[in-house]
Amino acid sequence: MNRCVIPPPHSWKLELFLIFALVVAFTVGCSSGGDDQQQQADQQAEPQAQQQVEPAAAQVQMQEQQAQPQAAEPMQQQQAAPAAADSADESQQDAPAQQAADSADSTEEDGSEQADSMGGMDDGMAVAIIEEAPYDTLSPRLQLLRDSGYPVYVSPDGYTIALGTPDLSPGRHRVSVVIEGPPGLVEFPALSVTALPQSAPAELQEVIARFARFPDGVRGFHVTTVDFTRAGRWNLILHIPSEDGFTPVGLALDIPDDTAAPSVGDPAPPSHSRTLIDVANIADLSTGETPDPGLYLVSLADAVAADKPFVVVFASPGFCTNAFCGPQAEVLSEVRSMYGDAANYVHVDLYENPVEVRLGADPIETPILEEWGLHTDEWTFVVNADGIVTARFEAFAPFAEVEAALGELLEGSEG
Repeated sequence: MNRCVIPPPHSWKLELFLIFALVVAFTVGCSSGGDDQQQQADQQAEPQAQQQVEPAAAQVQMQEQQAQPQAAEPMQQQQAAPAAADSADESQQDAPAQQAADSADSTEEDGSEQADSMGGMDDGMAVAIIEEAPYDTLSPRLQLLRDSGYPVYVSPDGYTIALGTPDLSPGRHRVSVVIEGPPGLVEFPALSVTALPQSAPAELQEVIARFARFPDGVRGFHVTTVDFTRAGRWNLILHIPSEDGFTPVGLALDIPDDTAAPSVGDPAPPSHSRTLIDVANIADLSTGETPDPGLYLVSLADAVAADKPFVVVFASPGFCTNAFCGPQAEVLSEVRSMYGDAANYVHVDLYENPVEVRLGADPIETPILEEWGLHTDEWTFVVNADGIVTARFEAFAPFAEVEAALGELLEGSEG
């Protein structure tokens, strides 16, 4: 296991970390204190702090006044984040969780500022970097995830992290992870992620990963965007809220020179996918129970040549079982309902024999997956009228992401 030492970008961060530790100790020590201590803390606090219920809040306000002015707001947010993680009970974490999510939204254009207040790297902090877990050490459920092409990491702190977007390269890429801790799925609405090349740790960037829940209401993952400036080994450090503040978990990623699947700016392969006129029944085109006929009107080859934007989904609706697989064909139907004839919409099932597969036969994988370089279970691409990929989504992509990508493309083409 390697360790990543981050150079200190700001000298005041260590001071904040120590202040935060003192505040936590003060809170624990004073939880059973008398009314005299609370009265003394209230007299020293500013009027805003006097509105707080807990006596420790007054001490926090006094500590913040002693720190540098620009550190005051991050310190307040840093208190809110671990408070939200203290309980898995949603009713107990609504207020601080909403505060963190709202704060993340307000700084979408400058993720580094928000990351400082959500457990970003402290001065000189050393973080253990873990490699992918050996296959034979994983549970059968996690082995199935690895079989689908998704790397799995297990930390000494008891966290299991699965990477839903392993097809990466230099450039700006969407990154998604499923994080499970001892209590179960980590659903904190926003957390800080530090990404840096191992060969140049000073080039670190801090971004915000937001939690996206699947339509089934049970599963979900954290998703963000990282600019991989070079090929080679990268460290991706997740700052996970915990009872002790934040638990950093570092993942080792190898970024190759190019992606296997088409990347943004690449031409979409004009594959000859089947349509309604090629089969006797729509059930021959999808493992889903009620396929949408509007997703099988044109082939990929025709869509590329149509001089019209299109969205293509590669998924097997009837066999969506792993942590990164969601109702992607249904999402495509929603997008089609919104934008109608402004674009074409294509669903390609992963299997050539959907009817037989539903009856228990061995699946026959469509050769189109190899033509597109797809080695994980679920993909979505948005392609412009010139046949060039403008957005790509590995693993499940919620409606909001796909709709926004197509909407931006259509708005740009109108201009």
